[in-house]
Amino acid sequence: MTLPPAPAGVEACLRRTFPEVPDRDLTTREVTRMLGDAILLDKAKTACGLLAVQWVERVRRDFAR
Repeated sequence: MTLPPAPAGVEACLRRTFPEVPDRDLTTREVTRMLGDAILLDKAKTACGLLAVQWVERVRRDFAR
């Protein structure tokens, strides 16, 4: 039995990590940018995580015995 491929881009999306935070005093602008990036990354990971969950549910539904 061959399972369908996982949705395109899900693995890469879930593997994305937040960049290292520099070990120095940060400007307000840098902190604001980092927080914005973190929010966007969180939303992207939530969306691709939901795609992965939906894929697993379809596989279970279609291939369960």
